[in-house]
Amino acid sequence: MSTKAKILSIFITLGITLACAVRQVAPPTPASENLPPTVIVVITNTPDVTPTASIPALPGSVIYDDGENILSIDPNTGISKVLLSRTELETALAKDRSAESYTYGAKTPFAIKLSPDQSKALITICSDLDARYRCLFSDHVYTLDTGASVKLPVPPDAYGVYWQWSPDGSKLAGAAWSYNRALYYPIAFFAVDNDGANLNLLDAVVNDRWQFAWSPAGGAIHPFSYMMNFKSVFADKSKPQDVSIAGLDGNDAIECLAFSPDGAKVAFSVRRNTPKDHEWVYLANSDFTEATQLTEYDIDSRYFCKVNWSPNGQFVHMRYEYDNRAETGEDPTGSEPRADKLINVETSSLLETPKSLPACGWTPDSNLIYETKTHDGGIQVLTPGTNTPVELPAGLSSTVLHCPLSWATE
Repeated sequence: MSTKAKILSIFITLGITLACAVRQVAPPTPASENLPPTVIVVITNTPDVTPTASIPALPGSVIYDDGENILSIDPNTGISKVLLSRTELETALAKDRSAESYTYGAKTPFAIKLSPDQSKALITICSDLDARYRCLFSDHVYTLDTGASVKLPVPPDAYGVYWQWSPDGSKLAGAAWSYNRALYYPIAFFAVDNDGANLNLLDAVVNDRWQFAWSPAGGAIHPFSYMMNFKSVFADKSKPQDVSIAGLDGNDAIECLAFSPDGAKVAFSVRRNTPKDHEWVYLANSDFTEATQLTEYDIDSRYFCKVNWSPNGQFVHMRYEYDNRAETGEDPTGSEPRADKLINVETSSLLETPKSLPACGWTPDSNLIYETKTHDGGIQVLTPGTNTPVELPAGLSSTVLHCPLSWATE
């Protein structure tokens, strides 16, 4: 073998030896289950997703009278809780004889008025009848959490009293009424503590004008009357104080009034002999100073009125309806629609309201509640001024079929 051939043979043998050595010392390939997971990150531009529109949660609870019960309804779920049952109250307090009476001629749900803090209820029942089958009413103050009740005293010769709660719920005041043979007439104003004590005769009813309003402090009432007789009458029988309002005539008749939610202002309406079917609405400080006219408009003089302030104090809703008191002997047809006026207090402007929908109250966030005129009934909520619909939860829409008593903030 030549020298070159020997050298080539040596290199080949050495290469084979090194290759074998490398294969022998190389570590074994790990099993696939012991390998760490592979993470692949892909970065992309994700488009914004538009959230599904939802109805915002509505605050408070709706207080509703379904004819059988007074209910507290959660506006967001429609779940209701019975606050007062007429069946249970009739069993506990007095049998309702309205179905036997000439006054009503049929059974009618007896009146229930909750106190401002909703802890008590004034319950008025046709508990007895006179010789002409007219109702003699009994009034009871019922405490919701304990079920305790007291019967309010009845003023002498009275058939009933139009009691109203004081702002703090500690007292009630109202005009007592009776009959002179067949003629209905109001007698005088009285006040009483909510436990039935201290029945006080306050003042005679003047010109059959039995309506009144409590002052914000709760110590006085303001009976509606002609300006020549307008005064503050105190529940503790202190001497009444005359109230004069600059710019008004003595023959101007105050039809309705209410104090603002903060008690700083008062809104009231006035009617005059001429023109007959016309009304003027005024705004004043709570002591009736600095009265200024907000607006005026034509209105059927047979309508009673009620002033409803919005919770934020920016609007005044004037609600009008015919007298529907059965005891007066009037025969309301029930065919006349209620009338409504809406006033922006800040601008003194009269705002448009839907002519086919009667307004009946406010939501806690100062939107107006209207009754619908569908066969099944129901309510609708609109923003004041623009009349933009506010969507209601399905639970509330299917539960509340007519105007609620109130929409409480808590």
